[in-house]
Amino acid sequence: MEGVRCFVECLADFGDLLSAKVMCHGTDVILSTRTENIFVFCVQERRVKTVLQFESPVTSLALSADQCSLCALCDNNLLYSTTVSPQPSSFSAEQGDDPVLSVVSKDSVLVKDGNIRSIAVAEDILITVSLKESFWTFHFCELPRCLTSCTGFQNPAGFQVPAVTGFPHDDVDLQDRMGLAPTLTCFYPNSSPKGCACKHHPRLDPLLFRLLFGVDASLINSPIILCGLPDGRLVFFPLFLPALTGSRGQQKAPTRIFYSLEQPVVFIGASVVGDQGPRCLVVIGQNGRILLITTNQRRSDGKTADCRFIEHMVQGPVVCACVDGEHLYYSTGTNLYCLSLSKILIASSSSSSSVTTVSEGDSTRPVRTVCLNVCRVIALTEPSISPAGCVQLLAVSLSGRLLKVTLPQDSDKAKVSRLTSSQAGQKIKDLLAGIGNVWERTTAVKQQLELKNNTLKRLNHVLNICHLLLNSQKKTQEVCDLQPSICCQVAAKWSTLLQKDSLVVTCTLENHSSYALDQGWTLCLQVQSSLSVSAGGSSRSYSFALTKLDCGQKAEVTLPLESECDLFLPVQIHCSLVYNLQSLLNPEEYRHLSTNDTSLSQLLTHTSCICLALNTLTLDWLDALQIGEPTPNGDNIPKQISAWESINILLNSRQIHTTEPALPKTSPHTVAVHISSELLRNRLSLPDCNAALLCISVLKWLLCGSSKSEGEVVVQNPVVCARGPDRHAVRLLTKEVILRDFRSDGPLSVVEVRVESVSMSAVCGLHHAVLRRVQALLNDSSAKPEKSAELRGQYLCDAVRHMESLYKDLQDLRDPAGGVLKTSMSESLFRLYLQLREKPMVIV
Repeated sequence: MEGVRCFVECLADFGDLLSAKVMCHGTDVILSTRTENIFVFCVQERRVKTVLQFESPVTSLALSADQCSLCALCDNNLLYSTTVSPQPSSFSAEQGDDPVLSVVSKDSVLVKDGNIRSIAVAEDILITVSLKESFWTFHFCELPRCLTSCTGFQNPAGFQVPAVTGFPHDDVDLQDRMGLAPTLTCFYPNSSPKGCACKHHPRLDPLLFRLLFGVDASLINSPIILCGLPDGRLVFFPLFLPALTGSRGQQKAPTRIFYSLEQPVVFIGASVVGDQGPRCLVVIGQNGRILLITTNQRRSDGKTADCRFIEHMVQGPVVCACVDGEHLYYSTGTNLYCLSLSKILIASSSSSSSVTTVSEGDSTRPVRTVCLNVCRVIALTEPSISPAGCVQLLAVSLSGRLLKVTLPQDSDKAKVSRLTSSQAGQKIKDLLAGIGNVWERTTAVKQQLELKNNTLKRLNHVLNICHLLLNSQKKTQEVCDLQPSICCQVAAKWSTLLQKDSLVVTCTLENHSSYALDQGWTLCLQVQSSLSVSAGGSSRSYSFALTKLDCGQKAEVTLPLESECDLFLPVQIHCSLVYNLQSLLNPEEYRHLSTNDTSLSQLLTHTSCICLALNTLTLDWLDALQIGEPTPNGDNIPKQISAWESINILLNSRQIHTTEPALPKTSPHTVAVHISSELLRNRLSLPDCNAALLCISVLKWLLCGSSKSEGEVVVQNPVVCARGPDRHAVRLLTKEVILRDFRSDGPLSVVEVRVESVSMSAVCGLHHAVLRRVQALLNDSSAKPEKSAELRGQYLCDAVRHMESLYKDLQDLRDPAGGVLKTSMSESLFRLYLQLREKPMVIV
């Protein structure tokens, strides 16, 4: 089988199709896709001009003689007649290039018959073929507003042809054939003036027309309707003939059966053999049988001219076909082929029989088809000639594409020539090299697609985590008790390294979400002092890369706090998650992307990272305590040994006695806070707790504000001895106190939280930490509000007078000129602070 290279151009795409019918309408194309819509497509503008919308899918259609009206047979057993180019509405005119939608109403119905299988139009007469009660019935009716000019002839109301009956029920092939639609074609004699007017109908040579269809039809130039039935029989009848009567006076049907292909007929047309040769009738069956009918001219032996029937077999099944001059174009559904009809006639010219069979594999008379290398064609239009002289076909593919196929100027000469062995070897090498190049390009494209797909998956995962954290922040602002799905917990611990105690912070990242934190995420911790930078504060940042943190897992990191001289509590720890966008690609993928797609690599480089804030935690003096064992009685604060006392003890152990006087002993500083017992029982959910247990619970709550691993074990009584970050000993104690002169309606039971230490900085830091926890307890929105206490007026007046006296003393210490505190007054300020803390703060 030979092949040619065609130029194929896609004009439009109508989606996947099972079947289609297409016909030319001037410069437009009418396309039916077996749906409710019929499209009128303009080839020059490459757009759909009009959409004819019916009530049900269209199964068959036919154009009128003037090509102004269209007849369509639908699945709802209705036959419509409508105009091809309806007048556009005002709305459609405003749409510009949008197609005009025309809805065909029931007013356009001509016939309602569920037995109609096929239709055709000739001389403004509609011909229908119906199958009813084992008979093929042909009916005629005139189209509305179109009167035939042949009024001197009688149009038969209808006649019948017996269908094939008596086949067994298990013959599935024959039953499928009966379900197919007949093929109708109207032929005109070449000498008929009407045939010249109806260019879309095929014409035959007058001699062949007379030999096939009779002298009567030839004399009056009557059009001939040729019908190919699904069983393979070819039936014809003249459209205009006087009524025929038999010998007994009965009316005779004008139909004749003159051949049988023994397979369903797919196409009927006419072709020209040679430049000025006779026209021949072409019929092709579904299984690939082709019938050519031509004339035998008057011979020298005196025999009159007669018809010749030439059969040719090609590979089937044939889906659609069309003819042009000497060539037949047909599609098998898998490929499109071209067959030279003149070669078939030449190959059969040596035979003297009236019926000649020429097969494709006959070596004595080789007739081969040419493959056009166009796949999946299911519908074809009549061929046309381009301005360059090339044959053009409009085809519809199974994928719903309207294709324009342009053939070379001479398909027979453009076939691939036979190559020598060396040329064939070189051709194979070139093809293999081309395959290798295509494989390399395909591999590169595949890698690019996989790279982009993986990047998009990772980016989608990152965006899901961002969306989750942002929503958690919004909900946390609305509901304070709601724990984020990804959060950090911070605890301060003391560790011993090289016989030196140091304070470290342990941060635990908890992932309670449904997403895993993969490689590329970094936990960033910023430790910021409460002092400003100008006042001596500092800020440090730490980053910890995460390998993979699955759902429900925890990651623990440890970082040191500042040294003893630089540490100033409280400190704030800001926790955040940072994702580097370059982590969307692994190193190998990033190198590949940098060399192939520089724009995307620059985008990832300049965009940097995504930063998501988690939460902010505060570490104060209560969190940084180094808790030790309490004293047996719990009344005395641990003795703080100074450096001089340590040296003196060392000298005494070596029996070296000194006469230096002992240093004066410093008394510990004390500060206290009174908190209402009722408030603590309500806010700490201890309604039935006695006084002793309440004091221990309050101490536990203070020490376990943020560090939940400390305090639970060591707090067993209301007294805790510890060592602060400044290495001075401190003592925390809680006890119940009754205030009798505080409220007007009776005594008030409070829990006294007392802080004792020789270090003033430790006392101030712990006092601030206790007040911070009490303030957080008061701001808890989930707790029930307490009843307001009725305070005694005398107590409030004494407290106000005491504060006014302290404020007056503070004002006296300021420089009258500039309002600046005098540097020599530090002792006076310290005395004022002690007076301020003499009376404990009462929180009710």
